Amino acid sequence: MFRYKSCGKINSFLNVLRKLPNGYHQITTHYQLIDIFDEIEYEENPVDEIETNANLGLKNNSIFEAINWFNHKFNKNQRFKVKLKKNIPIGAGLGGGSSNCATTLKFLCKYHGENLNSLNLEDICFSLGADVPVFLKGSSSYAEGCGEILKDKYSSTSTYLLLIPNIFVSTAKIFNSKHLSFDKKVDKSKNSLLSALLLEDEMFKKHYFGLESLLGAHIFKKIKLSGSGSAMFIQDPDKKEIDIIFNKEVLSNWEIVCQYCSKERCPRYRQHNLMIFKFDQILD
Repeated sequence: MFRYKSCGKINSFLNVLRKLPNGYHQITTHYQLIDIFDEIEYEENPVDEIETNANLGLKNNSIFEAINWFNHKFNKNQRFKVKLKKNIPIGAGLGGGSSNCATTLKFLCKYHGENLNSLNLEDICFSLGADVPVFLKGSSSYAEGCGEILKDKYSSTSTYLLLIPNIFVSTAKIFNSKHLSFDKKVDKSKNSLLSALLLEDEMFKKHYFGLESLLGAHIFKKIKLSGSGSAMFIQDPDKKEIDIIFNKEVLSNWEIVCQYCSKERCPRYRQHNLMIFKFDQILD
């Protein structure tokens, strides 16, 4: 049995510049890899099989898409039983599926003795997903093209507080939204997908502007969207802001998960560089 961890990401900014003839979008972004992890185990098996705590099967599963892609490229036919513990929320813009895909490619290269650096990032981007290349390289980076052109490596030393509503967002739906507008120049303070998401998803819109009412304009203006959402984040929150957000009286079914000690409501959460706040709905 082979065990791997598969990390998440946020987009510090994300500009969509135009839609290409092949249906993909030209972007410029910064991927910040973060310390939230899925856990994956691979075991040789006669057929593909999955055991997971998430609502995922073999179909449209990035892990098995990676296995099939690799088998085809290198003329292999190895199948695996996969045990997947999902800690990265699905449909939250945190790159969990892409990370699982990249982790699987890393495992397969090691398992079969192939050179990981021989994999073509452009091919992977258009075959398996635009966020896969950065996870394959394993470093926080600026990216251009459709995500396959990784530029300067840069990892922020900031503290991040993730705000994760219990909302699934389809990346394809947001990128193909009629409400998506394109940027004419790079704006590192902006996520181009936010306006389209607010017009496409009423539930997210309710949560988003509900946070403004609850937390106040000072905190709300610091909230940014990661990827296509629904996860949001605040970079370098101060103690007062953390205490306001972590007030259980303003959010229902809330949960603080410490990725370092695996405890809910960790008393040391202010000492960590990643804090995660999950909630189901905003109370009226």
